[in-house]
Amino acid sequence: MQEFTTHMLGEIKEIPAVVERQIREGAEAYRDEGLRLRRESPRFLVSCARGSSDQAVTYFKYLVETGVGIPVASVGPSIASVYNATLDFAGGVCLTVSQSGGSPDLVSLQKRAGDGGARTVALLNVTDSPVGNGAGSVLPMLAGPEKAVAATKSFVASLVALASVAANWTEDRALIDALVSLPESLAEALECDWSAAALPIAASQSLFTIGRGPSLGIAGEAALKFKETCRLHAEAYSAAEVRHGPIALARDRFAALVFVNGDDADTSIRGAVQNLEAAGAKAFVAGAQMDGGKSLPTVAVRHALLNPICRVVSFYRFVEALAVSLGENPDAPALLRKVTKTV
Repeated sequence: MQEFTTHMLGEIKEIPAVVERQIREGAEAYRDEGLRLRRESPRFLVSCARGSSDQAVTYFKYLVETGVGIPVASVGPSIASVYNATLDFAGGVCLTVSQSGGSPDLVSLQKRAGDGGARTVALLNVTDSPVGNGAGSVLPMLAGPEKAVAATKSFVASLVALASVAANWTEDRALIDALVSLPESLAEALECDWSAAALPIAASQSLFTIGRGPSLGIAGEAALKFKETCRLHAEAYSAAEVRHGPIALARDRFAALVFVNGDDADTSIRGAVQNLEAAGAKAFVAGAQMDGGKSLPTVAVRHALLNPICRVVSFYRFVEALAVSLGENPDAPALLRKVTKTV
């Protein structure tokens, strides 16, 4: 019998080559944007994104807020597209991140931000698009065509591009150098076997995905993928926030997938794992050996800020296989389309 292969799996396997292409063809654009941000010293940065792209910006938020020290805030596109608000964004930068660049609400917010004084930058996979045509400057993801509804390689390309921009903005030479060897690490991450988590997660009534700092966006992306590809209810929380109420849900038939950074947040993440296990949840931990919880194999990289990127690649292999085993088609989840246009 021929094994069923999804577009999603094929695109996941393309990720190391996509990142290699970014390093070869996109590094100059990412560097120039980072250096421009350094010269301009904006007072703040606002983001314009939805879905997986919004989770990619959450990763960027922590790189900028810890490395530069200015606020990065996600702005709801509806303030422009629905509520027609006048915006005062003078002295700031508006960053739009989108795979397709085709949603009218993103176009509307980007334009209103520019009218309000912000410099507009768009990170896009489809650069010749309504968002791209309206942006002050455009950064290419270089992910290539993506057929599966569930974004994978374009999400990773977003993370890599944003990490490169941040590294040049902060002049983090160690991060710049580590990005060059990232494709090799991602190829290894594709081989990490997380199947030990499959049955407990599939059997759970609901689950949490947990991160903190740079891994919080990865937790958000994981929750989204569980919903859209496996039809499993999952909610993402910070390792701190989950203890402010949501942990009350973590009883029998409850699971948690925890992403560890390899940085100063690990102590609080360890505490969250212990609390989740004590509450009755089955916790699976990507990135560290911890008391309580079952460790999942991960790849060590040359810079801790790149750990979340490797973790999500391993997760993608896991969630695609889980979706297929549950009888779902991750290429075309019910009620979803590849390009979602909202107002």
